[in-house]
Amino acid sequence: MKTVFLTSFEGMEVKNILRTSILTTLLKERDICLVIFTHTPERMAYHQREFHDPRILYEIVENPPVQGMNLFLQRMKFLLLKTETTDLRRRMRYQEDGNFFTYASGLTLNRLLARKTMRRAMRFLDYHFVNNRQYDGYFEKYHPALVVLGNLFTEPETDFLRAAKKWGVRTVGFINSWDKTTARSVLRGLPDKIIVFNDIVKGEVVAYNDADARDIFVGGMPHFDHYFSGIVTPRDQFLASMRLPPNCRYIVYAPIGNAWNNSDWEIIDLLYRLNEEGKFGKDIAILVRFPPNDFIDPHELEQRPHLLYEYPGFRFSTKRGTDWDMGEQEMRHLADTLAHMALLIGYTSSIAVDAAVFDKPVVNIFFEISAKKSLLVSPMHYYSMTHYKKAFAAGGVRRADSADALVAWVRRYLENPALDREGRRRIVREQCAITDGTSGAQIAAFILDILKKSARSA
Repeated sequence: MKTVFLTSFEGMEVKNILRTSILTTLLKERDICLVIFTHTPERMAYHQREFHDPRILYEIVENPPVQGMNLFLQRMKFLLLKTETTDLRRRMRYQEDGNFFTYASGLTLNRLLARKTMRRAMRFLDYHFVNNRQYDGYFEKYHPALVVLGNLFTEPETDFLRAAKKWGVRTVGFINSWDKTTARSVLRGLPDKIIVFNDIVKGEVVAYNDADARDIFVGGMPHFDHYFSGIVTPRDQFLASMRLPPNCRYIVYAPIGNAWNNSDWEIIDLLYRLNEEGKFGKDIAILVRFPPNDFIDPHELEQRPHLLYEYPGFRFSTKRGTDWDMGEQEMRHLADTLAHMALLIGYTSSIAVDAAVFDKPVVNIFFEISAKKSLLVSPMHYYSMTHYKKAFAAGGVRRADSADALVAWVRRYLENPALDREGRRRIVREQCAITDGTSGAQIAAFILDILKKSARSA
């Protein structure tokens, strides 16, 4: 029996791995046992109810205190990445706190340190001088043949990767988002193999993390496999479940979230007002789909009893962030929602890629109703971020720089849904890479190949 360690500390790790054919394909191999690591008894019990198999075991590991060299390198990793996005975030912090010394010193250090030699030095220090023995007991207990890391950018996975290297165990890690390679930091350690969504992210991992392109596998988006299956609830049945009339066309508005701006409720009110005035046309409904990793202000909801909205996700904490999950039924409901909507309105969310898979038009809001004094509460700055500029360049999304422009683009798309279809196809090709519903199976096959090679070399 070969044991594989698998981390599941965040909602995205569950979405990308456990709820895809990666898990089911791995379990088809009868000589594989999976040990899934998570942070809390609550999350473990939640997983066990859905992912239960005699060959799945669970372990709970708490986040250790970060101090000494570990703390120094945790901070250093942000200085070693230089992109348009990191420069923007530095300006945002300066605008907010007005501390010119912090801004200037951070910018100077970034320009001096963001280079290959310093990244190599950081990884040398990380491996040789960070003394974290938290995971040693698990390696002694299970003797794993492979460690699979669901998110290479977080500290628990960094600690796990370091431990696996010291124990001589092969590692494979996921870059599980389209923006982290340009928006977050560099990787403190490089696993033996890296799995990415597409060639764009692959190029970024090579450019900003000095990885060997031969060690990077482009696996597509496994959580999109069910999108490409073409299986959705019939339209009349879905509309009835939403209490919408059969002849209704609905527009989905995807707020960016309270943690990142204070414009969402203004835009919601604008959309409903424009629709009530008939600006979008006849028999149009507005459906607001809040992000699964954020929280809704109940007082704002109380003021809008007319609001048609969805609030997906299960939250394990009271703070916005990564400690959330979307169940299988919610993911299938999202596919139905996207498949039957007329178009999507939003900002720079990755849901624009989801919409493109279903060939649905997307309009980005590129204006503000009330002026914002701080970039931190203005959604406009996200359009300058590296990852979204690359996606927008594909030509499948339109920007509306005023309410009148928003109305004009909505009406054009409602009259001609095929408009910008080639641009949406380009988004899907560039961002998804694998579009036949086999992404999870291909990633699992890649992991199994690493496992077999590890067994032969043992």
